[in-house]
Amino acid sequence: MILNNKGDYQLYRSKMKRHPEFSPLSDEDLDRVISAMTIKTFHRGQVLFDQGDPRRNYYFLISGVAKSFHWDENGDEQLYLYIRSNKGFPYIGLFEDENYAYSVETMTEVKIAVIPIALYETLLRENPEMMVNAIREMSSIINTTETQLQRMVTTSAKCRVWNAIWFLGQQIGDKQDDGTVLIPYPMTLIELSKVSGTTRETTSLMVQQLVAEGKVQYSRKYFKILSV
Repeated sequence: MILNNKGDYQLYRSKMKRHPEFSPLSDEDLDRVISAMTIKTFHRGQVLFDQGDPRRNYYFLISGVAKSFHWDENGDEQLYLYIRSNKGFPYIGLFEDENYAYSVETMTEVKIAVIPIALYETLLRENPEMMVNAIREMSSIINTTETQLQRMVTTSAKCRVWNAIWFLGQQIGDKQDDGTVLIPYPMTLIELSKVSGTTRETTSLMVQQLVAEGKVQYSRKYFKILSV
């Protein structure tokens, strides 16, 4: 959807202006972004771009959840990061790479703002404060992935599954008033097994144990973390 409707234009302009990454932009630069971007909706399971595709666009997730991953030398899927609403991507390869370093697939139905990467990089060069905000976002991503790696370095299947659920809660969970963390998106045991690096059967068994121990709830594919 190209924003020809005045109401839509003003709505998304207001949303972008309130977001920390785009808030430093002048009204003129913000209009450049809104005029160039398109709004698209994707169903669950659609691939937005593949590892190795030409790096043409920067994406801003308006609603829903997506996951980023890459294929290793054996052809196995390696999770990189989950992406929830009000987050942009990709940051890897800015100013340098011609192709995307990883793939992104939708986990739910999503609505996304698509911005030409050339325009996004131009605005970063022209706006030091926007560049600083992008660097902060990149630093946050690096910290998250390093924490993930540290917590996943264990031979205990139970610890790997527990850490995978914790990891999901950190990235896409919502903290509740009672201190628990709800992951408000359906998560299959197959998907969790990919995150934890265990088989589907082992993942199922470990989840049952974590439920019995009162650490998590798992109902209708929704997780709630009870003990952090």
